Amino acid sequence: MTARLGGLLALMASALILPINAHGQDATPQKGGTLTMARDSEPLTLNPIGANDNGSIFMIVQIFETLVETQDAPVPQPAIATSWTVSDDSKTWTFTLREGVKFSNGDPLTCNDVKFSIDRFADPKVNTNYGGFGAAIAATECANASSFIVKLKEPQGAFLDYLSTFIPSIVPKAAYEKMGDKAFSEQPIGSGPFVVKEWVRGQRLVLERNPYYWKSGQPYLDRIVIDYVPDENSRMLKVESGEAQIATEVPYSQIERIAALAHVDVQIEDVMAWDAVWFNSRKAPFDDPEVIRALNYATPKEAMLASLMHGAGEVANHVIAKVKYWDPTVPAYPYDLDKAKEALAKSKSPQGFTFSCLIVAGDQFELQQAQILQSEWAKIGVKMEVQAVDTGTIWTRWGSGDESCFTFTGSGLSSDALSDDNLAVVFFDFTGGIESFWTGWNNKQATELVKQAGSTIDENKRQAAFHQLQRLVMAEFPAVPLFFIKARTAVSADVKGFKTLPVKWWNLENVWLAP
Repeated sequence: MTARLGGLLALMASALILPINAHGQDATPQKGGTLTMARDSEPLTLNPIGANDNGSIFMIVQIFETLVETQDAPVPQPAIATSWTVSDDSKTWTFTLREGVKFSNGDPLTCNDVKFSIDRFADPKVNTNYGGFGAAIAATECANASSFIVKLKEPQGAFLDYLSTFIPSIVPKAAYEKMGDKAFSEQPIGSGPFVVKEWVRGQRLVLERNPYYWKSGQPYLDRIVIDYVPDENSRMLKVESGEAQIATEVPYSQIERIAALAHVDVQIEDVMAWDAVWFNSRKAPFDDPEVIRALNYATPKEAMLASLMHGAGEVANHVIAKVKYWDPTVPAYPYDLDKAKEALAKSKSPQGFTFSCLIVAGDQFELQQAQILQSEWAKIGVKMEVQAVDTGTIWTRWGSGDESCFTFTGSGLSSDALSDDNLAVVFFDFTGGIESFWTGWNNKQATELVKQAGSTIDENKRQAAFHQLQRLVMAEFPAVPLFFIKARTAVSADVKGFKTLPVKWWNLENVWLAP
């Protein structure tokens, strides 16, 4: 499992919050120029099949396109497919393909390329990281040059949402087979707005305009230089000095300072990301729901939101991100030490206990958050010992099932699909492959609700099931949900059209530079 879980989904229209200081949407776009972006993460691969980290994913979507794509709308929008229909039994989907689309090498994009790409997406032996996304696909065929058909084994409520993720990106069959996985991962050929000009691992990725891109007049930029700058202070200095025009993940403590600069805005936008503390229910005392309730009540989330995040977030009322079927009426846990002590007194550990929790090394925010939790939980007799380790070690140790607790950077947990299904399978369906995000939580009602929501395209039934699931997991899941995270991006005033999508990546073909 990676930092990306899944990881983003279209928000309900009523849940969308407009970005702060987004600018340049109404002016006439200008063509040309080089944009420099300082990012906190770098790509590990540029192959859609095999990527599972944000550093890779956010670049892949600039190079490739899918049948349907993610925008601001709560449902996928046309891309390579201009339209689609579904049969009465919800198991046969027919897509009309866009004419005249070419790959960045000049070759035409054909229905055979679409079939090749979707078949790889549906093959769990190939799509090993996200096999569940394409698991419902039974067969595909090209009815003719412009008509692509997908037949499902059973109805899948999130089918279009899964198609809008980066994994089923359309790749050129002939070129892919000739190059092989490794070479294609480093010199990819897609039909997206940009092509790879240069990639120096550990330093930068340089993209240039795809001259064959089908959207007339786009992209506007000639070139994008993406510098890998993991140190947050260095990243902010780059945008402050003008060396970079965009810097990702503005530290909470620097939001006001960066926003006060005359030539820089800070865009704070809703995305489907979140922060939480996770517990292993296979290990006592975290198999006891009363213990989990006690820790939730003993967590001063509102105060932490104000002191640590400077208001750039929301207290979470769900164990996963605020996604399409999020129910705002479900209450979050209030800070109440009396209720915390009462819950612990009812538990199997009424005198308290000691445990160890993994956090990400080098992340100042996570360290401060852990220190607050240590202090507050000690008030009810719970002693938390913190182990700070690198991200790779965190996933290895948490995935082993031997650890009691871990937390992860809020900027790193997000969803890759547009509806709740992906995260729900990963976190709440014990049979989904990783035993409820390695927590070992095996709740048959939760598993049934996940399957019930996923097996229909009836929106009312899906919403009802996910709303019921949200209330269930808030009451019983072994975690302390903390915050819904917002994107925080420093953007120079001459950058226009930049926006973070709900899935946390960007459509950089829309970005341009003011003269």
